[in-house]
Amino acid sequence: MDWNESTISPSPLVRKALLEFADNGLMNWYPDVNNKKLRGELSSYSQVDVDYIDYFASSDALHEYIIRAFINPGDHITMIAPTYDNFRAAAESIGAKVDYFWLDEKNQFKFDFSRFEEYVEENRPKIVYLCNPNNPTGTIYSTELIEQLVRRFNDVLFIIDEAYFEFVGCSASPLVANYENIIICRTFSKAFGLASFRVGYAIASKHNMEGLRKLRNPKNISSYAQIAATAALADVNYMQEYVDEVLEAKKVFTESLLSLGIEVIGSQGGNFVLVKFGEQQKQVMSHLENNQIFVRNYGHVNGMSDYTRITIGTRQQMDFVFETIRSSL
Repeated sequence: MDWNESTISPSPLVRKALLEFADNGLMNWYPDVNNKKLRGELSSYSQVDVDYIDYFASSDALHEYIIRAFINPGDHITMIAPTYDNFRAAAESIGAKVDYFWLDEKNQFKFDFSRFEEYVEENRPKIVYLCNPNNPTGTIYSTELIEQLVRRFNDVLFIIDEAYFEFVGCSASPLVANYENIIICRTFSKAFGLASFRVGYAIASKHNMEGLRKLRNPKNISSYAQIAATAALADVNYMQEYVDEVLEAKKVFTESLLSLGIEVIGSQGGNFVLVKFGEQQKQVMSHLENNQIFVRNYGHVNGMSDYTRITIGTRQQMDFVFETIRSSL
């Protein structure tokens, strides 16, 4: 319940395809460096032209390519925070300067659009990183809001991390055909259950995609990862059934925690919730660990000393987590 991975195995088609490759594949060869079938499946799934899409060795690796392609030492990056930290780490590793626009913790991490516009106008970062829905707060940004930002600040590159797209359904992907200053990052690690294979993909304009491909090492996306992703896309119904199960489990889990007087944030976005245990946090964390349930304590993050993020799994799994929490209070 810590890393927001899928809590079940991927589609049986994935295992079948991998076993077939192990028996018949040429494992001594390099991977396909231009997997047209996979790109075609991604295009169909994402409902964008195939020229606007390409696959990478995880969305983390994609972040690093974006930094290398578009950022120089000393450039200014703004991240809407608290959020996923990998983009910050990649940016600072090459000498970029990162600052944060903080969501309103006192108002359940609400996003103040007008104040953010003023912030960008004043600071003029080269890149804005926005996770949608945001990890760990579950904050959701509408496509209309994102388009307003992209249109107004056309000299700022907006990185929209849609790692949890499948759990909310809304996407900024239609914007890439009309705007050059937006790149969307997605992953197979969450809803599709392929975290160990390290495969993600980008959706962006032709121009931006050409820039990323100049740096992308196509041999770094293993044959197994390509096969697993292709097989997972051939069984979208399996993924959707799991997503539906997670969303139902999250609803019940959230209502159960609220009935105990525990504050829950982000119940709308992602396969996780952010929980405020307050003074009871230490005893709850200790009790969960003693029962082999591991969750993400956000006590190390500015202003989040009382918060814990819990990955949502199946209804049965979350019933067990809830009962363990209740017995700790």
